[in-house]
Amino acid sequence: METELSDVLDELIEMQEATDEAQADLARLQEELGDSARWTDEQHVIWRDAWEDAREPWWLLDTALDHFAETLGMDRDELEATVRTAAGHVPAAGRD
Repeated sequence: METELSDVLDELIEMQEATDEAQADLARLQEELGDSARWTDEQHVIWRDAWEDAREPWWLLDTALDHFAETLGMDRDELEATVRTAAGHVPAAGRD
């Protein structure tokens, strides 16, 4: 059975949303911890663990985009833009 974009778009959107949530959590932690030059060793560990947790959904999305772009015969950047737009991202000004 041939893979269609509609078959995978929902999955990719969920992955994008998980990535967005992880990045937002990381940004909130950064704000909470403040200036990294003043972090304790414990805060560095907390940050490192949060960074690793945030990388996982991004990596899963990145890998899935590569796979499905190839499977669907699409340009990877085009597929990523479609997913990001469907997930509520506003395209950056000046990008085609």
